[in-house]
Amino acid sequence: MPRVDDYQMSFDLAARELAGRDPAEVARLAGAEPLSEGPGLTLAYYGRPVAVAWNPMAVRALDELPSLPLAEQALILHYLRNADGAPPAGQWITFREVESGEFYWSAFVKRAKDPLVKFFGSRPELLLELAPKVGGAPGGETGDASVIVRAFPLVSFLMVLWAGDEEFPPEGNVLMDKNIGHYLSTEDVALAAGLPIYKMMALARK
Repeated sequence: MPRVDDYQMSFDLAARELAGRDPAEVARLAGAEPLSEGPGLTLAYYGRPVAVAWNPMAVRALDELPSLPLAEQALILHYLRNADGAPPAGQWITFREVESGEFYWSAFVKRAKDPLVKFFGSRPELLLELAPKVGGAPGGETGDASVIVRAFPLVSFLMVLWAGDEEFPPEGNVLMDKNIGHYLSTEDVALAAGLPIYKMMALARK
């Protein structure tokens, strides 16, 4: 289990790597927009407007919701650091097809696949209801319910549920675009795929 110190180290490392780069160029490659005042950029993150300022590097949400946890701030910097402007391939793949996906498979199942099926499998309509609150919308046209959640401007996830019946239990999966490796490491993909699920679970419990 990562500690706060690990997230801080991850944030600081990405911040150092980004500090020497032109924020306008980073924004272009990441599908973001330059800040109107001062060096930095703004982008949509699971439906929330977020600003990233340079010198010193700082990440903050621009809405009235709670501030972003350090782990998510680091994830945003990782996305910006890796972004190379590659357009989505338009082809959904499973996590096992991501580079080194087998190595992180158990983490992906624990963070994303299992929570999706266990919480929403018996009530797929709830997934459709809550997805817009985390940057998602119905899409994919497969399963009993499917939504496409935009994590970042150029990174989206397809969440699919099959409700099951008397013979078969609910099943589901989280798919990602074939070009996701241009923006996130495999470990970050496992984290990013699960975040909207936990956010929706928290919303459902309110």
